[in-house]
Amino acid sequence: MDTLRAVVIGAGNLGTVHARNWAQIRGVEVVAVADPIALRAEGLAKELGLPNFFADYREALALPDLHLASVATPTCFHHECTLAALDAGCHVLCEKPLALTLAEGREMRKRAETAGRKLAVGFCKRFMGQVETVANLVHSGRLGRPVMYRHVSGWEIRPKPWIMDGHMGGGPLIDIACHYVDQCRVIFGAEPLRVKAAGMLFSRGAPELPGADPQLDTFTLTVEYQSGDVLALSMSWGLPLGVGSDSLEDCLGPRGLLKITADTVTLLTRGGTAEVFGNLGTDMYLRQQQAFADAVRGDLPVAADARDGLIALQVSLAAIESIETGEAVALEAM
Repeated sequence: MDTLRAVVIGAGNLGTVHARNWAQIRGVEVVAVADPIALRAEGLAKELGLPNFFADYREALALPDLHLASVATPTCFHHECTLAALDAGCHVLCEKPLALTLAEGREMRKRAETAGRKLAVGFCKRFMGQVETVANLVHSGRLGRPVMYRHVSGWEIRPKPWIMDGHMGGGPLIDIACHYVDQCRVIFGAEPLRVKAAGMLFSRGAPELPGADPQLDTFTLTVEYQSGDVLALSMSWGLPLGVGSDSLEDCLGPRGLLKITADTVTLLTRGGTAEVFGNLGTDMYLRQQQAFADAVRGDLPVAADARDGLIALQVSLAAIESIETGEAVALEAM
C-alpha cells in the first residue's frame, strides 16, 4: 500500500493531536474527521484541508479504501467506535484506557483478531524519553533491584466533566492510573501481581461538574509486580478550582535514586554523585503514531496492544475493588 488512508473519530483535544500528526507523517493521508459536535469536526477539517467531515463517525467509516482509524473519543465510546472501525477494515489506534470494562476490552481484542487487523492502545508514555531512560537504567542494574517507582500529585477538578464521570471516563483510577501501570511494566520488565488501594471522593456536588457522577477522584495505590518491584501512585483530581500541589516522580533502589522531571532524569548514587540524562523531551504522540503506521505498513507488532490495555484496566478495576473491600486484590493472567 503506497498511502495509508486514515480517519479520525473525535475532534476534541486528542483527536486534534491525532489529525495534525497524521498530516505530518509521510505516506499517511487523513481523509475524514468525525465528531458529534459538527462545528468542531468542520473546524478541524478546514484547518488541515481535509476533504470530508462528519457528525456521525459511521459516515466516515463508510468511505472507500480506508486503512487506519484513530479513536479519540470519551472512553465510554471506545468500544463502539473501535468495533465499527475494525468492521470497516481499519487498523485502529484507540486512545487509552482501552475501555471501561474488561468485557468490552476483551470483545475489542477478539474482534481485532477475527478481522486480522491491528488494535493499538494509546500508551503514549512508552514513547517518552524519560520512560525509556528510566527503563534502561533499571534494566542495567544501576539502581539495584527491586525498585520502587513513585508518583504523587494533586490537581484541581479536571475541566472535562465527562472524564470525571464514572459512566463516561471513569475518573483518575481509570483514565490516568493506567499510564503508570503500563509504563512500570516496561520499566520493571514484569507483570503486575497484586493491588492494594485506598480512596475517597472530594468533588461530589462541585459546580464544575454539572450533571456528572464523579467517582473516586482521590486515591493512593500500590501495585506489586512479579519482579518484586513496586509502583506507588498517589493522585487527586478532586481539589477545588485554582488549588494544586507540587508533584513528585522518582524511582528508588538499593544503589540510588532517579529524579524524574519533564525532560531530565538524574541518577543519584552513593556520596551524592549525580549523573544527568538531559534533553529527553520528545513528541510522544507523533512518535506513537509514526510507530503505528510503521507497524501497519510492515506488518509488525504494535507498541501496546489490546492485551496491554486489558492488563492496565484490570489493575484499575482491582484498585476500585480494593477501595471498596479494604483488601488487597490478586490479579489473574490476561
